[in-house]
Amino acid sequence: MKGGVATFSALSALIVLLPHAAAAQGLKPSDSIPQLEAAVARDSNDAQLHYRLGIAYWSRKRFDEAGKSLLTAVTIERRFADAYLALAYLPYARRRDLMKEEAKGEVPPEWRDSVLVSERLRRRAFLINPLVDLKIMGAFVPVRSGFFAALTDPFSSFVSGNYAMAYFTFSRWAGDKPRDSLPSGLLWYRGLSAGHVALYDTAATDFQVLLDRGLKAEQGDTLSPIPVRTNDFRYLLATFRYRSGHYAEAITLYKEALGNDVGLFMAHVQMGKIFEHFKQWPEAIEHYEAAVATNPDDPSVLLDLGVVLREAGRLQESESTLARALDANPRDSRVPYHLALTLQQENKAAEARAAFTRFLAVAPSRYATQITDAKNRLTQLQD
Repeated sequence: MKGGVATFSALSALIVLLPHAAAAQGLKPSDSIPQLEAAVARDSNDAQLHYRLGIAYWSRKRFDEAGKSLLTAVTIERRFADAYLALAYLPYARRRDLMKEEAKGEVPPEWRDSVLVSERLRRRAFLINPLVDLKIMGAFVPVRSGFFAALTDPFSSFVSGNYAMAYFTFSRWAGDKPRDSLPSGLLWYRGLSAGHVALYDTAATDFQVLLDRGLKAEQGDTLSPIPVRTNDFRYLLATFRYRSGHYAEAITLYKEALGNDVGLFMAHVQMGKIFEHFKQWPEAIEHYEAAVATNPDDPSVLLDLGVVLREAGRLQESESTLARALDANPRDSRVPYHLALTLQQENKAAEARAAFTRFLAVAPSRYATQITDAKNRLTQLQD
């Protein structure tokens, strides 16, 4: 990929360079494994439950079982960023020195494939959600705890998920210095911390500096203080502009990012969401179709497309698209629900009843609102 997303692969190098004195915290005790296993047996299509079970296995160092549960989670929900990130970091929990070995370029041969897969999974997690929760890193990265530590070690706050404290401390480190004079690593972490606490304009300003530096580095053929690629910053900056309501600027940046990487399907998804929000159906459909063409192995983009086609009144196309999504991933219970809604609007009562019934048979119990709605609609369809 031209401009792969990490800072993600550079993250390990940055972590080991930061000062830490404490041991890794490890995952805190979570739900009872037997209780979670029983819940998964009842709600076998609940990706969140599979994720929680995977983390519970991880906390007991049952890494093989953790990997299987996390893989099941992303099989059910193909855009489950937290689960992809957990899968990415699982090898680092298995081998405690792997992150240091990677930073030094001394990865043992038998672990090199795991590192490459981890990089791809990290990239996918950040593409899906640039503000994916990084607390999972606290399972294997040395961090400090306590108020004094938070004031002196913002990275520990960052990895622990205390993004407000991390932002406060990174900003205190920056002081009144101009952004142009701040280290790139500081801008990276402060910008992400700001994004996590919804200070999107602040995050965007930090990432604009990083983008400008990346452009200058490319032109001057010099090395950035952190080995990131310019397009990564551009995509993240677009996300912050989107979340702060600067839609036109976000669209421009997403298009520029796609110009550098035609495979960046999530840029199409994000633009599709923007146009869908404003009910600009042709533009929304165009971008969702482009996302499908760019990432044909991901049924979740077919779901996006099928829903927006229904919203646009193109019911026949919505039905066929959602039927494809259902064939591609029968465990995603959102698909039969939306297919049933489309069929009901088409006045195909028998087919709609069958789709609602299928949804009720596979839907996780946490989809209580949709379950109630489906039952009500079934009653209406039977009258």
